[in-house]
Amino acid sequence: MKYLFWTFAITFINLTFALSSLNGLEKGTTVPIKDIVTVSGKKYSLTEKNKDFILVFFRGSWCPYCMSQLKSIESDIVPQLKKNQILLAISVDKPIVAKKMKDKFNYTFGIVSDSKAKILKSFNISNKISDELVLKYKNSYSINIEGDSGESHHIIAHPAVYIVKDGRISFSDVHINYKERTDNKVILKELK
Repeated sequence: MKYLFWTFAITFINLTFALSSLNGLEKGTTVPIKDIVTVSGKKYSLTEKNKDFILVFFRGSWCPYCMSQLKSIESDIVPQLKKNQILLAISVDKPIVAKKMKDKFNYTFGIVSDSKAKILKSFNISNKISDELVLKYKNSYSINIEGDSGESHHIIAHPAVYIVKDGRISFSDVHINYKERTDNKVILKELK
């Protein structure tokens, strides 16, 4: 009986920790990464005063849900951004893949390559997919997770949007379901 109790308790604690780690960083948290560089070579300091950064984390250029989201951001949000508001989209795509995507869709916002998943991990939104799913993506859909990232870690982002003002997170929205995304109207409202 004691064994069952402790097994249940440890399982519960592990599950609670795992689920809490899926929430990402919360509003009010100091941004964990200070500097960020786009695939175009533009460097930004996320702690810069009087600048608002909209960070859009997406799974990769291979994800149709992500491409749909980024296209809608380009048409709905980018035209309404003020001079002090900078939108950056971040994935584990290696630089050459990220740049190719940016050029293909003519995105005017910055694209950040985080192939080592350091930014994803620091925002607590990394999603390690199983070896089986990586193989299924490759064999069934011709999606090469390792080839696109250049890494074998099998980490992709949980879709998320963060707004960073003066080095602090002022808005956080993370989605565990890869089909769900932050509504553009919500992002625009939070930017006002």
